[in-house]
Amino acid sequence: MLLFSDQSQSLLNEEGPLAVLQQFQGLYRVNLFPPLQPGQWKLQAKSNGHLTFNVIGDSGVDFLYYFAIITNETHPGLARVDGNPTAGVPAFLVVAVTGLGSDEEASFSHATLLGAEGESLQQVKLNSSSSSIYSLEELVGLVDPFPRVPFCIRLSGEDSRGNKLERVSTEMVEPTHIQIQVLSLPDLVPGQSAVVNFEIQNHGAARNFSWTADDDCGYLLMTEPHSFLVAEQRSFRDQVYLQTPATAQAGVTVTLTLTVNDLHSADSNYAVAYLTVVPQDSDTSPPSCSAARVQSNCSAICNATSWSVSLSVSDIGHSGLDALQLQEGEGILILFHSNPTSEDSLGEPGIELQQTQRDKSTNGAYHHHQEQHNHKARLETGGPPLNISEWSLDVSQPLFVSYTSSCCSTQAKMLVWDKAGNMKRCHLTNGQKRQLQNKSTETSGTGQKMPTGFFFLLLGLLCFPLL
Repeated sequence: MLLFSDQSQSLLNEEGPLAVLQQFQGLYRVNLFPPLQPGQWKLQAKSNGHLTFNVIGDSGVDFLYYFAIITNETHPGLARVDGNPTAGVPAFLVVAVTGLGSDEEASFSHATLLGAEGESLQQVKLNSSSSSIYSLEELVGLVDPFPRVPFCIRLSGEDSRGNKLERVSTEMVEPTHIQIQVLSLPDLVPGQSAVVNFEIQNHGAARNFSWTADDDCGYLLMTEPHSFLVAEQRSFRDQVYLQTPATAQAGVTVTLTLTVNDLHSADSNYAVAYLTVVPQDSDTSPPSCSAARVQSNCSAICNATSWSVSLSVSDIGHSGLDALQLQEGEGILILFHSNPTSEDSLGEPGIELQQTQRDKSTNGAYHHHQEQHNHKARLETGGPPLNISEWSLDVSQPLFVSYTSSCCSTQAKMLVWDKAGNMKRCHLTNGQKRQLQNKSTETSGTGQKMPTGFFFLLLGLLCFPLL
């Protein structure tokens, strides 16, 4: 017998206005005639044996839900629980109703947690949340205490006409007595390792656990299971290591999944962490110049004597040296890939200067010579920047420079660039000329100027940028 409002119909013996009955080998199917009327329908049946009812409905109105806990981190509020909720630990139920048309209205007052047999375990009052980051309105209610047995959720409310409106979730929530929480979310830098710390809390009796880790990019250094004992109501902390390849692209997201299992039961839980590959810190530090040795035998007859300075050039940042140029000076600048001997660096300046003077008198200008034999080059004023990016095998390896000049020219200017575009201007000075500026500025690849203090002890080297 089917009953609705003041109408009734005997399904086995007659046709009626409410529904039609189809029968097949002990299976009975009742189809209600459209349009369906909202309200309470009743189906009465008698059987000599076991009888099971299965009601199937079709509606666009449904709901999504998740559980959350309070967080006091950078953005205080509710943080979603990725794994299974923990039995006995309070948590918030967050519900979002879907499928309501623009001209339809409904209000939902509460949710009921239903056990495996349909019994009511707990009723949760719902309040509207104005802090939703989604377009859907969210309803929030506190579940306290959280059930210790599996349950599903029934959402209850009314439509705009006052009709009862209910929806029931199709899956069962499985509470757990294990809680796992990720404590740190480091950035992943290409070529570097990172550590993710996590904590496992045991909300049950003392027992043995094991945890495993997995990621979708293969960055984990170890993936073997780890077994351990946790006492009752105690916790255990551990960490996993990831190695980001040097070829990793910035912006890639790595999904790390941590799983904990009870070795003697089906109790388990998991946590998910999303780690992002970020570019290395931008290099804003210009190269540096450091005087190593100075030699001078200048006299009153300046064109008959000379002075020399040897120095090392290195990159303070991590991008590496890129180019070098002799901007001013009448001497010769010689570059060495490795640390030269004193004879190589300061050897016979007179011979070199005589050759330079012959070049000047013959061509009327300075010339740039590049003799890359065993990573050695010679520069003169007026030449273009020399590409030295391939000279250094390591970004921390310095480049060695020797400058030799006639005593008639007491200063020189050398420009050094790194691969990030940062530039350093180095002043090379005869040790007998003491009137030097006591400051330096540097130019970075971003166009910023950074003042630095500087002092000069005996002679040699003063560094500041191109203005």
